[in-house]
Amino acid sequence: MPVIKSAKKKLRADARKKIVNLKVKIQMKSALKKFAANPAKEALAQAYSVLDTAAKKAVIPKGRANRKKARLAALLSKSAKSKPTPTKNVTSKKRRPAKISSQKR
Repeated sequence: MPVIKSAKKKLRADARKKIVNLKVKIQMKSALKKFAANPAKEALAQAYSVLDTAAKKAVIPKGRANRKKARLAALLSKSAKSKPTPTKNVTSKKRRPAKISSQKR
């Protein structure tokens, strides 16, 4: 245990910060899991918001938040491409019969 008065105060402050940081981390993880389960623009916006909040409160570094956001966006575009798009039934064109040359050379 700390002996110096300022060290005791820092211990108390760290305990308070730990609780706040833990709440933000839980929100962040749940938003990321929700997005991973169902990649959609709404979930992406929510995840962006939570990551920006965590970076603003210095729970995670700003670069880590940006990296996670970039990877989420890539995951969304990848999942959008992998979804089968409805295509029209393409029928083959009927071929015309070959022309028979009736002229003599």
